Amino acid sequence: MTEADLSIEATWRERIQRQFPTHGILGEEYGSDTGASAFTWVLDPIDGTRQFGTGLLNFASLISVCRDGGPIVGIIDLPLLSARYVAAEGRGTIFDGRPVRSSGQRKIQTAKISLANPESFTGDVAHGYERLRSSGSLKVFDGGAPAYGSLSRGLIDVCLNGTDLDAYDICALCPVVTEAGGVISDWTGHPLTMAASGAIVASASPKLHAIVLEMLGDGVNGR
Repeated sequence: MTEADLSIEATWRERIQRQFPTHGILGEEYGSDTGASAFTWVLDPIDGTRQFGTGLLNFASLISVCRDGGPIVGIIDLPLLSARYVAAEGRGTIFDGRPVRSSGQRKIQTAKISLANPESFTGDVAHGYERLRSSGSLKVFDGGAPAYGSLSRGLIDVCLNGTDLDAYDICALCPVVTEAGGVISDWTGHPLTMAASGAIVASASPKLHAIVLEMLGDGVNGR
């Protein structure tokens, strides 16, 4: 946590509470404020605090709006790159003002795969990680939010994260991926909600996602 994390989230909360006083807010730094409506804002002011603190550019600010716990709006903002992904239910995914789509890749053999920090794949999920790591045509070891944005515009085909995620890391990614034609879930294929935490995976197409889930399941079960 940095002073920037605290300051950014405090500013967001003040503006949301002023404009949408009945909405709930869940943030990484200040926790949960329950609202009176079905809508909750999920906030991560700096996703990638270590990158931010060491001067790297690949961190993001994440904002999501959930309705009854399900993400319906997602924003991945890359402030130092002056780039932004915006997605809303039924309206597609926009990157820098233009609609984008996932690659639609269907084959794991030729897929480009983004993998998070190996230290986040602990316990049972370590076997699934190793199974996927040995697949694909290209591996990139960067499991942050920018990778999920890249999946939405066809540059990456699979994104895999381990057990170190919480709702504020996850919710904004969901509309960005799905509205671009991709699929995102936990490792068992269940949809992601505000209650989600732990290992997640996203793929460029339903066909590829089914293949990846089978591989992860086989790895977890030691097959």
